[in-house]
Amino acid sequence: MEFSLFNLMTKPVDGSTHADVFQQMRIMTQMVDDAGFDIAWFAEHHLSNYCISPSPLMIAANMAGFTQQIRLGPAVVVMPFYEPLRLAEDICLVDQLTEGRLVLGLGTGYQPREFSKFGFDIENRLQRGLETWDVIEQGVYGGVINYKGEHINIENAALSIAPVQDRIRTFGVGNAPEIRQMIIDRGAEPLTSPAIGPNTIIETTRRLFKETRAENGLSGDDFPFAVQRYIYVTDSKEDARTAAEQVLTHARMANNMRLPIPLMDGADLKIVPFDNEPNIDLVLKRAIIGDAEEVSRRIVAEAREFGITHLSVFMQIASIPFTKAQRSLEIFCDQVMPVVKAELAKDQAAS
Repeated sequence: MEFSLFNLMTKPVDGSTHADVFQQMRIMTQMVDDAGFDIAWFAEHHLSNYCISPSPLMIAANMAGFTQQIRLGPAVVVMPFYEPLRLAEDICLVDQLTEGRLVLGLGTGYQPREFSKFGFDIENRLQRGLETWDVIEQGVYGGVINYKGEHINIENAALSIAPVQDRIRTFGVGNAPEIRQMIIDRGAEPLTSPAIGPNTIIETTRRLFKETRAENGLSGDDFPFAVQRYIYVTDSKEDARTAAEQVLTHARMANNMRLPIPLMDGADLKIVPFDNEPNIDLVLKRAIIGDAEEVSRRIVAEAREFGITHLSVFMQIASIPFTKAQRSLEIFCDQVMPVVKAELAKDQAAS
């Protein structure tokens, strides 16, 4: 199993500055670089403290100078928001600046307010995203863009920059049939998250992707499948419960952002309950929270049950104090990751 760190870069309403948030992101990314993680992901959102990173490609380029070997990438580039020609150029540029360490996460977005502020119809996000992915394919790997779609028209644009890598590893986020097909067509990998939903979400996503593979003449269960999970490691039951409360706080922020007009105080989201939200006991069962032994056991069990080949670790959640998130990550790197790798290596050796 591969491991990645997901950096959302929420700005809590506790007096933390923008500089604090980015410095904490740097520290945690350097930690996982030293620990041997495969990827560090950087989120993209706009116009709220839910995430203060509007340009994950810029952060990936910046973090190349703070890290040694870990691959760096956006999770995700929200494709409908971009001028596609410029995006293709930026992808090439960041791959150059990271010396070939760029990975890509591509998605189509989901927050109505972001779309309205950018002046785009959220109902067109899928088609705009698919066309943008087509342009990325032409420009980044072919060097010339000639594209006419419903939303994009670019004629004979020869790029003056190319990527270092022949093919940049790419993860696609989204469960629409067209996204699943594009993932297969482009040799990308699916990335999904159950958030605080039940694990049946993971099961369903994998089943649908497997069905799309079968429609394309691809058989078997042995294919890449990436999952993002809330994870927090602690020996303290009180600390675990506090972490679960912050997981619920994050879910409330995310659900608020799904409203056409979110409840906000300036750029800060109000923390409001949502319909049918789980209680803390259920959050503790759905998120992966506990001591090193429990967290290791659950990760191994899910990897075996759902064929997970890549785990994106989301650990600095909402207003969890940085010192606690940092300690949780240290334990994960030192105690959890080696156990998980050893257990899954046994499975591979036995197969």
